Amino acid sequence: MNARFTEKIITFFFDAIALNVAFFTTFWIRYRSGFFAEEIYGTPQSFAYFEPSVILSGAWIVLFYLTGLYRNWTKESRVDELFVVARTVFIGLFMMFLVTSAPQIMEFAQTGDIRRIFTPTKLATLFTYGGCVLFFASINRFIMHTFFVALFSKGIAIDRVLIVGADKSGEELVRDINSFPQLGYRVAGFIDDNGSRKGTVCAGLPVFGTYSDIPAVAAREKIGGLIIGRVSGSANEITRILDYCADLKIDIFMVPSLEDVITGHFKTNQLFGIPLMVLLQDHMPPWEAQVKRLIDITVSLGVLVFGSPILLGTALLIRATSPGPAIYKQERVGRNGKNYVMYKFRSMYIDAESRTGPQWAKENDPRITPMGRFIRKTRLDELPQFLNVLKGEMSLVGPRPERPFFVEKLRQEIPWYIRRIKMKPGITGWAQVKHKYDASIEDVKQKVLYDLYYFENMSLALDIKIILRTILVVFTGKGAH
Repeated sequence: MNARFTEKIITFFFDAIALNVAFFTTFWIRYRSGFFAEEIYGTPQSFAYFEPSVILSGAWIVLFYLTGLYRNWTKESRVDELFVVARTVFIGLFMMFLVTSAPQIMEFAQTGDIRRIFTPTKLATLFTYGGCVLFFASINRFIMHTFFVALFSKGIAIDRVLIVGADKSGEELVRDINSFPQLGYRVAGFIDDNGSRKGTVCAGLPVFGTYSDIPAVAAREKIGGLIIGRVSGSANEITRILDYCADLKIDIFMVPSLEDVITGHFKTNQLFGIPLMVLLQDHMPPWEAQVKRLIDITVSLGVLVFGSPILLGTALLIRATSPGPAIYKQERVGRNGKNYVMYKFRSMYIDAESRTGPQWAKENDPRITPMGRFIRKTRLDELPQFLNVLKGEMSLVGPRPERPFFVEKLRQEIPWYIRRIKMKPGITGWAQVKHKYDASIEDVKQKVLYDLYYFENMSLALDIKIILRTILVVFTGKGAH
């Protein structure tokens, strides 16, 4: 089992205990300690509150998950983690206040009497409970952090990493990593594109092979991270490495050049005592990513259920106006280069590319049917993709899903194109609302710039902005052929 996953499971288990302890500590302080006037000497007893304690603990754990408290914190400051705990507790208390005060808030709307909302008893209970949750959750996190650092220092539950570059730079990285065992990493060996070094030893560690061997080595050696130690002036060389890592769920770092650090093209972390660039990192905070997925599921279900009359009507019109199926299925490249079958309403004549092969859309494209022009202009052709969204193959917002033929072509022509397919494709996206349909390689290159901007600035706020722009495009027809 992956060390980081084990850490999350253990933290989750002790969080559940800490949150229940916080609940019953609050009960004791408020009603048994004598610190407050409202003491209870008969029923209900504390065991009568077991069910609400479990329910509240479950709600807190969901909130912890959404705010990123179950991500890997071992490389980050304990102070930063405790700050996130405090912020999460504040959010949770505010939500509890709204829920418990809902009847009084409705009464305030009618009478204007605010006194029943902010009663001393309610506020005392909430603040006592919030303080207990903050105290026990923080103590649990501190103990877990200390415990795992102790395990890592003894070589237990560590992640194994590969270093790209069996040279002096790689040897220095090995020394740096060995100087910080508490971070939970151990160098398993090297990868070097010089085939003559395969099977040799560098810094006392084996050189496993070349770039093409990375997937096999990562699986065999149970690798959790890759560090590109040799600074390369060639984006194509780094892209080659990333291509081989596209399907691997590992952290990828690179020793930056001075230009990379100054321009800020990549996020730089202090790791192993040196700055390392994080490549292909998910920039959206974990809680926003979970909310984004929740929105995807909710909206796609709503469209497929409540929009079923429109879906059925569109399908019937397509069948009535041109021969062939109403739904068009096509293989597209999804997140991390994984292919999937995308669904769209057919807007072209059947077998439109049987003679020409794959082509990009163009203005006044003869392959498009009259009905196809209408559904493209109104974006109705995209509606079946909500099934892909529901299945988790796509998102509402993301880069345009591309065909494997074009992805291979674009990988060769556009540096860092690999970063684009690290994102889940979307029905709409920043590139789609800012640029027209792809008609040439130049159009695609322009769209990639928009996609990379989205990748570096992913957030719920940007997603909402893109969705609003998309609605404007649908109603105005702007940007569609």
